[in-house]
Parts: sequence; C-alpha cells; structure tokens
Amino acid sequence: MLEVLVNGDTHEYLYWSTAEVIARAVVVDREEEAEIKLINVARHRRGEGIGSLILERIISDFAHKNLVTWTFNGRTSWYERNGFEVAEERASLLKMVRKNQ
Repeated sequence: MLEVLVNGDTHEYLYWSTAEVIARAVVVDREEEAEIKLINVARHRRGEGIGSLILERIISDFAHKNLVTWTFNGRTSWYERNGFEVAEERASLLKMVRKNQ
C-alpha cells in the first residue's frame, strides 16, 4: 500500500507491507519546482519495482512542475528512463531534472 503524507511543502511517500514501511520518498514542493530529497527501498525488497512505482506517483503528483533530484552516477540511468536529464555535476553528485509536461 502506498500512502502519501503532506506536511506543509513536504510530501512523504511511504510504501507499506503489512506492518512495516519498506520504502520511503521525500519531496519538497517549492514555488517553481519540486525536489526529490530521497527515494529509498529496504534492501531485501529492492528489484521488485517499488521504487519505480513511487517515482511514477511522484511524477504524476508533480506533473505541473519541474522535478529535481541530486543522485550518484550509478542511479542516473534509472532517472533517465523516467524522463530526467543531467543538468549539473558537483563532485560525485549529479543534478537530474525532469521538465514539467
């Protein structure tokens, strides 16, 4: 079950399995863009598409805004498959942006 909690400008996405949270994402909604602060899936549940399900929901919820995230090089292809492009590089982090539709 996917649950979305909104507290001011922060949206928290929790994916539940029975009684435990197995995935979490945090998005901060700003005036001109929304920033994905994190998407994390429990190690024992990775590879099941849960992170992609959450990202798809975030994209849908913020379709009217540009989405921004900072990630490591190893995650860029996942974001690129979901419409993000590399916009900036700082040390080992890349800024990924998905333009609003």
